[in-house]
Amino acid sequence: MSKVAVLGVGAIGGVFGVRLCRLERHDVTLCVRRPIEKLVVETPDSVIESKVKCVTSPSKAGPVDCVLLAVKGHQVPDVAGWLEALVGGDTVIAVLQNGVEHRERVEPYTRGAEVVPVVVNCPADRLAPGHVAQQGGAGLVPEDGRGARFLASLYEDTDVPVKPTSDFTTASWAKLCNNVGAGPATALTDRGRGVLHEPDVAELCRGLVRECAAVGRAEGAVLADDVAERTIERLKDADPEATTSMLVDRRAGRPIEADVMTGAVVRIGARHGIPTPLSAAAHALLSSINAPNMDITN
Repeated sequence: MSKVAVLGVGAIGGVFGVRLCRLERHDVTLCVRRPIEKLVVETPDSVIESKVKCVTSPSKAGPVDCVLLAVKGHQVPDVAGWLEALVGGDTVIAVLQNGVEHRERVEPYTRGAEVVPVVVNCPADRLAPGHVAQQGGAGLVPEDGRGARFLASLYEDTDVPVKPTSDFTTASWAKLCNNVGAGPATALTDRGRGVLHEPDVAELCRGLVRECAAVGRAEGAVLADDVAERTIERLKDADPEATTSMLVDRRAGRPIEADVMTGAVVRIGARHGIPTPLSAAAHALLSSINAPNMDITN
């Protein structure tokens, strides 16, 4: 039986945690501030729910085989105590976060445990503690290796495909292109994805993706020349009221996940000498509306 801890039981932690909680072969613990009785995830086809086991303090936690780290990137320092309690000699930490700097964010707090960067593909919103709405399919793309294969084994017999990749650089930068294509515009305007139908906004978003792609290519990502055009056209196909994680956080009064998205484009671009003026402007605006309080577990 594998021991698994879910650290960050919001939308993503709920979606991927509930699948493991339903499997009797896993011993799953939710690391939360306030205990909940069950996880409920509404999917487009059904409702998935499971009773859960919770722990509310690192002092009550112990080493596990795998940590699903699903807090936002900027919240990692705030869960350092949890990581210290959960990490053992063979622990795998699957980092289910946006951005491209998974290892850089997490390794300072892991005491040498194996960190597995993971691209998360799952549109979902947290409705209440333990209650999540999943709007589409859920899948994980970890960087290939021992830890990725262990992660895939955890999800055998579930509806979650785990597809390790040997080119995580391309996978993560492609996801970041998608994130910056809609997230900043929706958060700054407090509007759904329909805002991308305004020509000037769409052109701004294309510019943000172009800058992101240019920096990604400098990092080694293989991205098509027309990735900006294709990304924005795909995002415009969404329901006009559809949200983004940035918009959801703004409306909830939580800090916007700017540093791991626009901040990463600016920071890594500067390292390569690549100008990113649109990303810098968007990052400054997003950072200015960040709220001071965070809710990092449930």
